[in-house]
Amino acid sequence: MRKVETLLRPPTLDLSVVIPSYNTRRLLEQVLRTVVQASGDLKVEIFVVDNASHDGSPEMIEENFPGVELIKNDNNLGFAGANNLAFRQARGRHVLLLNSDTLVRPETLRTLVEFLDAHPEAGAAGCKILNPDGTFQHDCRRGFPTPMAAIYKLSGLSRLFPNNPRFARYNLTYLEPDALSEVDALSGSCMMVRREVLEQVGFLDEAYFMYGEDLDWCYRMRQAGWRIYYVPTTTIIHFRGKSGHTQKMRVQYRKNEAMAIFVRKHMKDRYRFFPTWILHLGIVLYGIYSFARPFARKLILPLVDAALVLSSLKLGIMLRYHEKLTPVIREIEAIGSRFGLDFEPTRWLELPAYSDSQWLVVYAVSTTLWLLAFSICGLYDKHRDSPTRAVLAVSMGFAFVVTAAFFFKAYNFSRLAAAAAWAFSAFLVAGWRAGLRVVLMQRGRRLRRKTVMVVGADPDAQQLLEYLVSLGGLDCDPLGIVASDKEVIGKVVAGTQIVGAVEDLTQIVEEYGPDQLLFTSQTIAHSLHHLRQSLTSGPLRLFLIPASIQELVAGETPQSWDDLPLVEVRSDR
Repeated sequence: MRKVETLLRPPTLDLSVVIPSYNTRRLLEQVLRTVVQASGDLKVEIFVVDNASHDGSPEMIEENFPGVELIKNDNNLGFAGANNLAFRQARGRHVLLLNSDTLVRPETLRTLVEFLDAHPEAGAAGCKILNPDGTFQHDCRRGFPTPMAAIYKLSGLSRLFPNNPRFARYNLTYLEPDALSEVDALSGSCMMVRREVLEQVGFLDEAYFMYGEDLDWCYRMRQAGWRIYYVPTTTIIHFRGKSGHTQKMRVQYRKNEAMAIFVRKHMKDRYRFFPTWILHLGIVLYGIYSFARPFARKLILPLVDAALVLSSLKLGIMLRYHEKLTPVIREIEAIGSRFGLDFEPTRWLELPAYSDSQWLVVYAVSTTLWLLAFSICGLYDKHRDSPTRAVLAVSMGFAFVVTAAFFFKAYNFSRLAAAAAWAFSAFLVAGWRAGLRVVLMQRGRRLRRKTVMVVGADPDAQQLLEYLVSLGGLDCDPLGIVASDKEVIGKVVAGTQIVGAVEDLTQIVEEYGPDQLLFTSQTIAHSLHHLRQSLTSGPLRLFLIPASIQELVAGETPQSWDDLPLVEVRSDR
């Protein structure tokens, strides 16, 4: 029989909030502020379990949140291991698992506590979880990955038929997001669990390092007879995966590993007559797809440019050796003969006698050198839409090709052909980027200086605006401030006027057309509700202003907007 670990301290508080942390200092500070604010008159203790962060997270907590119980680990114990450390010290009647990359609303803690108090059959409750752009995170309530549910999900049938209870069983997309529902499982990013559940079914399974432990826990709760509820009357914002932002491949590996553990642990005995190897194969294939998809998306732009360069090179060679140039070359030969010159220009008309493999080398190496130049010039990074930089990159690529031809005499084909290819490439590669800029200009987007709208007039917003003023504005233009209170409209904060209220955010964005919206931790949770969903399809970027921004950049001098330590929560680029 599985040993059940029990809590060691008696329940003397309403709630224990447990936040594992790994290198999410800026977001961690924001979530702690919102949790403290949401605690209200509840008796709450807050644990932060730091998994050996090296970004100053522990020091920030000790300095700014002395009331928080900080547990510092010497190494990364993973999500389950970190939570379990805090469970052993928890004194709450309920325990809330909360990610460090979330923001809670003022009523969230009380809503979930009151729900569990009013429903003694409920072992756990979770709220509606939103992405930073206000869209619904479907995995905040889930079904268990039964063989058929997994097949429907891995095959894509769940996406094709999202309203069908059979095919959409895993993500429960057939349920209304605003309907109270009993579900199989909740997301560990925000899950409140009754104390008795921990004592009966035990803690999180530490075989899961990251991902899957919440699904496993809910499965054990259901086996023990507890009911699990999705409570949409309150919401949180989840930035999803910020702790793993720089380790995407490792994160995807952990997700696949977690699903394999779950299948091996719970599905093998339950579905004895179903070949579970099919599920493991599906997990492997889905993992390969997940790894390959980001690389495929990154290759689209270079592949387009490669096609244009190849076309330009072919056109350049065709033009250089075109038969209509024969009279011109003959005339040059005649003029040369009159002056005693015998440089045999007619040989210029002859297409090099390369084999098919040699021509393949010419095209492949030339295209590779041009793409290398494009990458060096930033056409696949900051300057992807710059026509001027594209011309520079094409010119650099031309220099690379001519230099390579000089050193490899066997492939020393006409430099005039390379020059013609340069002209065609400059026109095509820079041309489509110029066209993109025209489209953006027609949509009212400014190309050189970024336009920003600040949502919030609190000290964090004021400090950022004052800092921008001290730097001369950098490469951005603040269009205005959107405040929570209508009564302050028209006032000026740090040289920027308050132009409207949060409840009119959609209309303000449509009127001013900013490139970016900047939110403070006090405004992001409720402001996104006033940003109409239709706006999220345009090139609008969302940022969170970290607290004490001047301390974060102490000793540094940002040269552009991109150097500021803002937390980007969504980009449509």
